[in-house]
Amino acid sequence: MKVLVLNGSPKGEKSNTLNITKAFLDGFSADTEIEYITVKKETIKPCMGCFSCWSRTPGECVIKDDMQKIYEKINSADIIIESFPLYFFGMPSQMKALTDRCLPYMLPYSGNAAEDKEASFHELRDETMHEKRLLVITTCGYVSAEPMYPALTKQLDLICGNGNYTMIKCPEGELFIAEKAERQRKAYLDSITEAGREFCENRCLCDETMKKISKPILSPKGFEAITKAHWKMS
Repeated sequence: MKVLVLNGSPKGEKSNTLNITKAFLDGFSADTEIEYITVKKETIKPCMGCFSCWSRTPGECVIKDDMQKIYEKINSADIIIESFPLYFFGMPSQMKALTDRCLPYMLPYSGNAAEDKEASFHELRDETMHEKRLLVITTCGYVSAEPMYPALTKQLDLICGNGNYTMIKCPEGELFIAEKAERQRKAYLDSITEAGREFCENRCLCDETMKKISKPILSPKGFEAITKAHWKMS
């Protein structure tokens, strides 16, 4: 099994989110082939909106840069993991550029209405893409994740279709750079590793697991105390 990790954090290898992603992958079988791409290191030009990938060169982007390499790696992967923090209630700009350049995977829009809420607004050009699994692991610096993610979730629903991807939302991401809460942090990462083991076996996570790993690591007051101390020391 091949796993492609798209590390979309502007912090690269120092990403808080990457700590969670690596803990998740620790639960995968030893024979899993894992490859990491640090998006900020790649040359990914913005989509020009020329729609050549829908007309003149169907399924192929006319821009020649590092996305050509990334297309190949996406095509060969069984599981694609997008790992990034929440930036201003959306994905970081580097990750958004990569996402925009995935338009060639979609068929042109021709006036259809999205009546099926479980379906993507665009149909996939290659139906075998449905055999892959997309997992999004994202952190935010807030005590609760749910109120912070509706914009990002809506975008992913329109692209992938509601229910066609798995999204792990991890609040209190700043705890991964704070000196305290080591015991709670370790317990949380252990739960994430167990979730990774489940995903490796079933290609999905049950509701109970999702609920468990979506809980904040600390209470709001505990998180406030630690983050205030951290920022004073920074």
